[in-house]
Amino acid sequence: MGGRPNRRAVGALATLAGLALVGVAASGPVSDALRRAGTRRRSMHLRFSFVVPQPTSSVFRFCSDFENVPGLVHAVREVRDFGDGRSHWVAAGSGGRTVEWDAVTTKFVPYRVIAWQSTSDSAIRTSCMIRFGPERSGGTCVRVAIDYTSPTDRIKDAVAALSSRRRTRQIEADIRRLGERIDAVPAMPVANS
Repeated sequence: MGGRPNRRAVGALATLAGLALVGVAASGPVSDALRRAGTRRRSMHLRFSFVVPQPTSSVFRFCSDFENVPGLVHAVREVRDFGDGRSHWVAAGSGGRTVEWDAVTTKFVPYRVIAWQSTSDSAIRTSCMIRFGPERSGGTCVRVAIDYTSPTDRIKDAVAALSSRRRTRQIEADIRRLGERIDAVPAMPVANS
């Protein structure tokens, strides 16, 4: 035991200690980069349009009632519309968790456009605009623009976001089924203006 130290063991210990020091020094920049990458992965910018074989009045009426959204988009669990331009949203998050945020209506032009965005104090940053246009066939062209970001400060959430599949395609597919959801909704007459 009192013999000369093994040079290989000393070299391995020195290498291990050096790597540990580099790891500690780089942990700030590495964890920051991981958090930024996770936040980018949790972002969604979705733009698409489609035609619903329903009159604009029916499509607009269905879409302007935010409490219909959970029956359309699987990721949204609940929407409480307070009737004054404010609403509270609950959606499925990663790992079975739920995320909640408040939103305000930013634009409402009957039979033309509805837009809303999350409030400044919400953990989720989201905005949505839906434009409606009558088609010659009697249907409605629906143009959707959604931006969503779920920022994270936790390394665990960032890693989960990097390893999970994006939901963009599922959300778009859900919204495109709008025509199926409102088949039973009778058309409302459009007021002359």
